[in-house]
Parts: sequence; structure tokens; C-alpha cells
Amino acid sequence: MSVRFRIALLTTALMAVLLVAVGAGVYLTLQRSLSSEVNARLAEAWTRVARQVREQSRAVRVGPDGPSFPFPPPDLDPVTFPGLYSQLTLPDGSFYLNSPQLEDYIPLPASVLERNLRGEPVYYTVHFHGAPVRVLSVLLVAYPTEEPVVTLQVAEPLTPMYQTLSKLRLLLAVCGGMGLVATAVGAYVLAGRSLRPLTRITHTAQHIGDEGDLSRRIDPPPTRDEVRQLAETFNEMLDRLEEAFSAERRFVSDASHELRTPLTALRGNAEILLRQIDAERWDPADLRDGLADIRDEAERMGRLVENLLTLARADVGWRPDLEVIHLDQVVADAARVVAPLAGEHIFRVHNAGEIDVVGNADQLKQLLLILLDNAFTYTPPGGEVELSLHRRDDAAEIIVRDTGPGIPPEQRQRIFDRFYRGDAARANGAAGAGLGLAIARWIVDCHNGSIRIDGGETGGTVVTVTVPLAPATGSSPDGRPAAATGQPIAAAG
Repeated sequence: MSVRFRIALLTTALMAVLLVAVGAGVYLTLQRSLSSEVNARLAEAWTRVARQVREQSRAVRVGPDGPSFPFPPPDLDPVTFPGLYSQLTLPDGSFYLNSPQLEDYIPLPASVLERNLRGEPVYYTVHFHGAPVRVLSVLLVAYPTEEPVVTLQVAEPLTPMYQTLSKLRLLLAVCGGMGLVATAVGAYVLAGRSLRPLTRITHTAQHIGDEGDLSRRIDPPPTRDEVRQLAETFNEMLDRLEEAFSAERRFVSDASHELRTPLTALRGNAEILLRQIDAERWDPADLRDGLADIRDEAERMGRLVENLLTLARADVGWRPDLEVIHLDQVVADAARVVAPLAGEHIFRVHNAGEIDVVGNADQLKQLLLILLDNAFTYTPPGGEVELSLHRRDDAAEIIVRDTGPGIPPEQRQRIFDRFYRGDAARANGAAGAGLGLAIARWIVDCHNGSIRIDGGETGGTVVTVTVPLAPATGSSPDGRPAAATGQPIAAAG
């Protein structure tokens, strides 16, 4: 069952419920109103007839055989009370007088007579000559003795009221049916027009899936509704998919290049060494250089594979164990490791000392090595690279500053995407697959911290990393928090 048909069916069902409720309300309200009007006319007619009877009953004496004075036949004005009839019944239930228009007496149930004799006026409905009749029956007493004389019944046929209600039922049924048909057709047509953009979205998605054309987009409808939001969201998703596939293609190209270069070097050096060994003529210097080249290229391949494995573990939810560590020692260790790589750069370290955080020393050290390696790679010889650590409020702040070419503002968010390499990286011809900063951001996230890239006041790049400080838990003999001895206090993931 299509969505269009379901919408039309649901709309028609809701309209049917509404029409039934409204029709029932109108019908019951009119029925109650007409019944009330009938009862009101009966009460008014009873008052008129009772006045006539009472005027004749003042000298009445009630004996064993009934009233000693005959009543005149009760009469109702046919103009004021058209279609109403009246009759008099003795207290023993025998009929006494009735309207001249009546050829027979209207039935009076015994239960109604009993209630009349107790002084209760009673409304009831009976069938008289095959037609329903509404009757009001009331006891009349003699004055001033208050003796029961007769019961007065005033009646009105209900056939006109029932005919009116029958016509109303027919009108409601016909109008309701026509309304349901119009609702169903209208809902089906409007649903088709409303779902037409979704059909275009479906066809576009099928075209993209069949041809793999991620550059194609959906034209959003001119309306400002959920369908337009869906089309815009779908286009945004296509943008991200296209960027992701572009990044994948760039990565495949870069990774192929990165792997092809060391593999070519490995194969070339191995062939040279094998030929020298086969000829039993080798130069120790050439042998050393070839083996050194094989080692260096193997290390490059190892770093690439290690980065890929790190991100793969991150994707499946792995998180490092966290404990209270001395961040100042981690900074010092990282600075000592990268110091030989400074070469012709000016490398400065500002370590505030004695700053403890909840983290993983190995991961934070890898984070610093990634940031410092990038700084040395893209800063020209003679430039400056600065590593600083200090306390800011309730967090430790690590800043890596360089005087390189900097990163354009429009690339500072994308620079953390996997496989993304900025213009400077490609122009510089630096090795790498664009995985380092993606790993850096993952490490920062594991430590509930933040990482931000800004431009320096005089150019270059400023990378700021903040990590929450460790809670104070007392002091150890060396003056540092007691928990800083390396015992794990939390594990992420």
C-alpha cells in the first residue's frame, strides 16, 4: 500500500469519524429539542383543558358510580393546538369523555393510572391506531374537597416528529457520503502533489545509486516545508559523501604513492645487494647505505600502517586507560625525543612544571609528537618552534607555536579530517597521508579535552590543546598528588 493511498485512507477515516460525531450530535440535539417541544405543548394544552374541567367540577360530588355532574367533552383550539387530542378517564380506569375528533380512547396503562392517583403527572408514549403518540396524564380533583375526580390525558401524534428525524437521517447520510467521497478524492490528489518532490528525491537517489554520480543534486521545492528540509538535508548528505569519497580517493592516491616509494626503494636496494652477493663483489659502504635505506623505508611503512591501525581501533570504540599522570614530565619527554629533529630550527620549551592530569601518558606523548613533527616539517629552516605548558583555570593548556606558512581559516576545521592534506602539505611535498591530526583529535577527545588551530600574530600556526586537571587527592612525599604514582583511577571506553 502506497503512502499516498494510506494518507487518503487515513484522512477519509478521520473525516468519517468527524462526520459521524457531528451528525450524531445534530440528530440527538434536534431529537431532544423536538421532544421537549412536544412535552411543552402537551403541558400547555393540559393547562387549557384542566381549566375548563375545573370550572365545571366545583359542584361535583363523587359517588360510587362516578361524578354526580357530567363534564363537558374536553376541547382544544385546533388553531392553537393543531393535532392535539384530550380525554377524561375515571379513577377506576374506565374511559369517560374524549375529544370529538377521536373515535376511540387512547390507552392508559395501569402503572400510569397508579402514579396519577398518587398525584404524579406522567409522560408516556403508546401506539394508537398503529402510530406513536406522546401522552401527558394528570389527576384532577374536586374543589374544595380535593377528592379525585378524573384523570386528564392530552396526546399528540409523534409521526410528524419521526418523519422530520427520518428526513434528517437521510440528509446526513447523503451529505456525509458525498463529503467522504470528496474528502477521499481531494486527499488522494493533494497527497500526490505533496509527495511529488519525494518521488523526485527517490528517482535522484536511484540514479545516484545506479550510476554512482555523487555530483548530482536534488532541486528543493519552492515551498518552505518538511519536504524542502528533506531535500536540503539530502543534498548536504551528498556533499559530505562526495567529500568523503574525494578524501578516500586522495588517500588511495597518497597511500599508493607513499607505499610505492618505499617498496620501490626496498626492491631496488635488495636487487643491488643480491647482484653484488651473486657476483661476490660488494662494497661495505654500499651495503651499509642499502641496508640503511631499507630500514628507513620500512620505518615509513610501519608508521603509515600504525596510524591506520590506530584509527581502525578508534572506529570500533577502543579507548585508552586513564590515570593521574605528570603532564609536565610527558611534555619534557616529548621535547627530548624531538630535539634531534630540530635541525636548523630554533626550538624553545616552556614547561610550567608540576601539572597533573587524568590521562594516558603514551597517548598524550603521541599527540605532542604529531604536533611537533608537523611544526618542524612545515616551518622553513631558521624558523622557530615553541612548545609551552601552563595551567589555565581548571585545565592544563599545551601550546605548539611555529613560524611556518600557516593554515588558511577555511581549512582549519577540515584539517582534522582523515586523509585530508592542506595546500601547504601538497606544495611542500611532505610525506604523510593526512592521518596525524585525525589521530590527535581522537586522543584529545579520549581525554575530554579540546584542540584548536589559530593563526599567529606574525604568521605561522598556533595549536592549543586543553586537558582537565586531575582532582586533588592529597600529597605524596615528593609534594605531588598521592594518586600521581601511576595507579589507574579510570578507564575510558
